Amino acid sequence: MSATIQLITFLAAFLFFMQVVYLTSKNKLHDKYAFLWIMFALVGIAASFCLPLLNRFAKQIGITYMPSLVFMSAFLVVLVLLTYQTVVISRHEKLIKQLVQEIAFLDQRTEKSEMRNEK
Repeated sequence: MSATIQLITFLAAFLFFMQVVYLTSKNKLHDKYAFLWIMFALVGIAASFCLPLLNRFAKQIGITYMPSLVFMSAFLVVLVLLTYQTVVISRHEKLIKQLVQEIAFLDQRTEKSEMRNEK
């Protein structure tokens, strides 16, 4: 495995790590999500040092081209993340709907109260 490939992989993972830290420091990424992304960045950094081991592992399980294993793994991780984000969005939509209904109910009560006070 070429040292150049390892260096490029390390730099990409490290830049991703720095981006997550930057977004977290600017409060654009909440801590509970930042932890997840930091873990992915650290796994990427660790993987950059273990490319020869990943190559051997891929050959042992019958995958002759190691980037295929990495791509498949990344694809599965992205699917899991998308599913998780869909669950979070669904929960937020439900909460927003409840809040809108409560606001409408309170507005209606306020209007009725104001009408009684005007009479």
